[in-house]
Order: sequence, then C-alpha cells, then structure tokens
Amino acid sequence: MGRAGRVVCVSLPFMATAAAAALIVISTFIGQTNSKNGFLNSLYFLRLDTRYINAPNELGDIPGTNLDNLLEGKVGIDLSIQNTANLVGVADFYQAGLFSYCSGTYDNATQSYNVNNCSSSSASFVFNIIDIINAQANTGKNLTFPSGVNDAFKAVRALTHAQYVCFVAGIIATGVELVLGIFAFLSRWGSCVTTIVAIFAFWALLAASVINIALYSTMSKAFNASFGTFGVSGAINRHVYTIMFVGVAVSLGAMLFWTLSTCCCSGRRDKIMKGERRSASPVKGYERVASPYMGHNTGPAPPPPQQYGMTYGGKEGGYEPMRHAQV
Repeated sequence: MGRAGRVVCVSLPFMATAAAAALIVISTFIGQTNSKNGFLNSLYFLRLDTRYINAPNELGDIPGTNLDNLLEGKVGIDLSIQNTANLVGVADFYQAGLFSYCSGTYDNATQSYNVNNCSSSSASFVFNIIDIINAQANTGKNLTFPSGVNDAFKAVRALTHAQYVCFVAGIIATGVELVLGIFAFLSRWGSCVTTIVAIFAFWALLAASVINIALYSTMSKAFNASFGTFGVSGAINRHVYTIMFVGVAVSLGAMLFWTLSTCCCSGRRDKIMKGERRSASPVKGYERVASPYMGHNTGPAPPPPQQYGMTYGGKEGGYEPMRHAQV
C-alpha cells in the first residue's frame, strides 16, 4: 500500500486522539475557573441550590419573616420566601469543578444562575460543601447537616483525589500519545509504542470519569433525599457528562485504531510492483551449460556425442546445448 496508505491508516487514530484530548479538557479542566466567563461557568459537575438552606431548623423565628411557614406542601418549602440563604449568609448556589468551585445568586426575574465568585484553583481542591457553608455562615455555629449528607461526604476527599490523579494521568498520556503518533506515520513500531500509551490513557480517563460521576451523583442524591427538611437540592450537569463520556468513547476508538495500525499498512514500497526484481544470475539472456552436463570432472573430457543430420548453413554439424538464465 505504501507511504500514502500508511498516512491514511494512522491519520484516523491521530485525529481521534486529538478530539479526545479536546473533549476531556473542555468537560473537565477549564470549568469553574473564571467568574467572568459565562462559558466556563456553565462547565460544572454538580450544582447545589442553597436558596432555602436549613430553614427553619437552625434559624428559628426572625422578625419580619415567615420562617414558621417554610415547611408547606409536598416539597416542604414555601417558595414565597425569596431567599433563605441570605439569612444564613451563604450564596444562593455552589458549582463544583475539578480545581475550584464557583458561587453566586439566583435571578428570579430571568430565572438564571449568575456566578459572582470563584475560589482559587488548587490541585488539592475538594468540594466539601459542609466545610464551605459552615465557613461562610453567619449563624455563629455550624449548621446541622442531615445524616445522609454527612455519610455521603465521608469518602469525598479520597474519591476527589483519586479522580484528580486519574484525570491528570489520562490527559498527560493522551498528550504523549499525540507526540508518539507522529512517529507512527513512519513505521508500525511507532504504532506499537503509541498503542501502549493509548491503552493507558483510555483506562485512566475511564476510571476518572466513573469515579467523578459516582462522587457527584451521590452528593446530589443525598441532598435531594433531605430536601424537605434541609432545603438544599442538587443537580449534576448532564451536558458536561455527555461531553466527558463522548471523549472517553473517542479515546477508546483511538486505542482500537492505533492497535489496528500496528498490523496494517507497513509503509514499505512494493518492490515487485516497482520492477525491482532481483536476478539470481548476472548473465543476461542465455548461457552455456557447463561441460560435461554440469559436472566437475577433473579427468580428460569425453568425446563429443555423435551428431545426427543437423546442418547449419549447408554444413553438417552439432549443436550446443543452451539453457535460459535463471529469473
């Protein structure tokens, strides 16, 4: 197939690797890093709506409010109260990213969440909303979170670090995969080495994504289960997780195509098609058969065989046996 076939064979996994890297970076690494960028603010794993937090269990009666009537209806919250979070001193919502979180206020007129502040990015970031809220609350004491929420947060730190390590390892391996993919254009040995890295990158990204969605979906369910009494609801960002798992699927495709390129499209020229046939003998055309009959007799040569009626140019004579040159 030649060099052109090799280029075509390697181009597909190379582009898939680049696409996987872009999708993972967009869905994971850049969200919640700039409070003034609306696109980055939309890239979060989990949003906790704290507008009606902890009312009225911890606050009691406050003059000028109707907190006694908060627990009404099936949802357990009186939506006529615009914002209980202000009374506690916390933000209306919190959004989790890989390196930081953002918070802000809810606009009732436009029904939109507006980010006002983002925490500093850190490789050791943990979205421990219990500590975050207690640090910001002005009640003078720590709020009492439901037991289900406390149980869900027991493994948050370990899982957060695990998914961080896997994401970083996966994206670095994907970058190395791209670099090695350049050498894969030259030979199948390059594809072999690239495939090994691609396998590691895929499994690292898959593990990180599974840990991530398990972590934040558990948080969301824990808060939603206690919404009637604690007033905090959670929702994971389906759009981000769609991009994330599409990126993992593309990484899987890149791994499979890299593997395929190790046994296909060698990139060598077809010498037979190029007319580069090698001759076993340097003699062109015909050559005389060694006497006598290809042997290696050291004695005197035997008499020539009797000729029978062979003439050439009117003269009787013998003929010399010939053979075709080996091809």
